[in-house]
Amino acid sequence: MSANAFALRALPLAFLMLSTTIHAGGLDLPTIAASHQGTSNANSAEAADASVIYYNPAGMAQLRGINVTNSLSVFTLRGKVNVDMDGTTRTPPPGANTPGAEGESIRNDPQAQGEAGTFWPKVLGAGAFFATVPLHRINLDALKAIPNYEDITLGIGIFAPGGGNLNYKSDWGGRYHADNVAIELINVNPSMAIRFDDKHSIGFGASVIGGHLRQGVLIDTKVAPYLFQSYVQNLSLDQLTNLTGVISPELSSLLGTLNLGATCGALLGNVCKPLGLLPNDTQTQVAEILAGPLLDPNSSGKGNVEMYGYGFGYNLGYMFNFDETARLSLAYRSESKLKMRGDLKWDINNIRANELGPLGDDFLPDCDAGSSVGTSSVPDFLRNCLRPDTTAKGDLIIPSRLSVGFFKKLNEKLDLLFDYTFIGTSAVKEIKVDFLDQKTAGGEPVKQGPGGIQTRWRDSFKTSIGANYHYNEKLTLKTGFQFDLTPVPSARFRHPGAPDSDRYMLSLGANYKHAKNLTFDVGYSLIMLADSRSEYRDPCRGTFSEQEDGTIDFDTARSDDCTGNGGTFRGNFSDTYINFLSFQFNQKF
Repeated sequence: MSANAFALRALPLAFLMLSTTIHAGGLDLPTIAASHQGTSNANSAEAADASVIYYNPAGMAQLRGINVTNSLSVFTLRGKVNVDMDGTTRTPPPGANTPGAEGESIRNDPQAQGEAGTFWPKVLGAGAFFATVPLHRINLDALKAIPNYEDITLGIGIFAPGGGNLNYKSDWGGRYHADNVAIELINVNPSMAIRFDDKHSIGFGASVIGGHLRQGVLIDTKVAPYLFQSYVQNLSLDQLTNLTGVISPELSSLLGTLNLGATCGALLGNVCKPLGLLPNDTQTQVAEILAGPLLDPNSSGKGNVEMYGYGFGYNLGYMFNFDETARLSLAYRSESKLKMRGDLKWDINNIRANELGPLGDDFLPDCDAGSSVGTSSVPDFLRNCLRPDTTAKGDLIIPSRLSVGFFKKLNEKLDLLFDYTFIGTSAVKEIKVDFLDQKTAGGEPVKQGPGGIQTRWRDSFKTSIGANYHYNEKLTLKTGFQFDLTPVPSARFRHPGAPDSDRYMLSLGANYKHAKNLTFDVGYSLIMLADSRSEYRDPCRGTFSEQEDGTIDFDTARSDDCTGNGGTFRGNFSDTYINFLSFQFNQKF
């Protein structure tokens, strides 16, 4: 069978097997192929099959003939989270502007009393496909003109380089921080290797990476004082007069001390929008008074972001054979930045006016200039004036990695393997999504600031040690251990949407030679995540971003600074483990 004919038959199988909904803890898949899983990824220098394309493309030069590898993995995830109901707080009120100010706890929030549930997906799958072919096996006369073409090997890999998937119950204690998060990736990685002699080989490849990001979070009605500041900024004196006394004596008193009538009369007459002339903290104070009778505290909404994108990268490798029994591997995979674009959609139909308040449902104005009070319901006002659906865009970074691997055949029975991989996760400072400006029907601008998660990740690493035991000519047994340092620097930046911690991976595996040109690999790993604490503070109070000390500088803050709920999530993640089972078959031609 020719190389071209086989590729046409094998590729559809790979896509059928491939699932890119993967490891829930961080962005890194525990393993790419079953043959590497058996030693906990310690065998990057072994170059036993076509999956070496991912670990070091130079290893393709160690293979003979046409090689095809298909790997399929299934894993189950379990974990617990205990929410600190008193320590988990909602966004601080505008008056609480001291350093580190906290809002009220969720202890008495009827919508946040449920358990997190089985937030890890119970069962997930992942797949990968790899193929290598020596250049001289491709039957094209034009290729013979390439110098030393007998020493060139081509390859392709299709695999999931990383991702994550979490789904909490909608009434759990962290509902205002995370409801669901999913990141799915697929990498198509054509590669080439050049063998110089019996000792030296190099390899390089290009990556085309596709991505899908989906995130949902519930809306906390406690952000109303910040959200509705833009509303009170545009109230005219007539509209304020209609609301004064209807809402509360507190608002009447506040507006009276500001002497807005005299201010407007001197400036622009009764069409003046006086609150827009006042300091931001005063505007927010008025909005806080308005918010009490405005929204039903038991109403709820949700924001959903879904984006797709693509990016590019490259990988390089070098292998050095000391002799027939020892080999050194050096490999680098570049950072890739995926340009993501999609939509922000607000589900706000169930955000209602407070039935116990004196204003009823339709007291808000249309947001276009000249509209009068009493023409919009709460959902319509939010949808048309403050939170319209819009385009979302952002960058998703896949960190670079540099690895060193070593393979040593100790005797006829036993091989020793080692790998150390440095991962440049400090490049992921945040997962940020920008929302494009929209306009009302009358052409008034509607701005929504960016949303996202602060990660502040540090650089991390993983190190593995493993062994092969050649039981007989057909069966090789494998084992290995890996330690994976989490990139999360502290509890302060452990978001419940990415509750990663240090990981320990213990693996067993086997390779069985069914025929001269057909072998099978199987691998099982138990991955344990260290218990961890989360004290994540959302720096966005609806529309204003906090400074480092947790206060807001109202004199410089912009109403379009951010989009978020604010507040602090506190809780403990424990008893988190993953059972990971992989199967792989390797063919040679």
